[in-house]
Amino acid sequence: LDMVFNEALRLFPIAPITIRQCNDDIVLKGIQFKKNVAVLIPIYNIQHDPNIWPDPETFDPERFSPENKVNHHACAFLTFGSGPRNCLGMRLAYLEAKMALIEVIRKYKILLAPETKVPLKRALGGALRAEGGVHVKFESRE
Repeated sequence: LDMVFNEALRLFPIAPITIRQCNDDIVLKGIQFKKNVAVLIPIYNIQHDPNIWPDPETFDPERFSPENKVNHHACAFLTFGSGPRNCLGMRLAYLEAKMALIEVIRKYKILLAPETKVPLKRALGGALRAEGGVHVKFESRE
């Protein structure tokens, strides 16, 4: 289940970008960043980069298997950030999402509604969302 959640969050990160401020002057790969400069980190682009993730648009939870996970750079998966400023609520978010999903799947079959346009197209804006939305139907398992 962890592998499925991580792959879903890699494909569809909650926030497509984040911003950090430089604490010191630094040069990284020949690029100079001055102290107090805001740096935009394109999470969506990093998590869809074919140089980092082969076939990046394909849903493949095996990318996060214990054997494959060790091959990822620490900043290749940034849905919850990285380092000392990563998301404090990450563990709680995973736990709540798993509990909610298990309850829903136990009681319902989730079906794609005909109103959903496939393949999904990303809508413009700050939050990551599908153009026209994602419409689903819940069919009782009882």
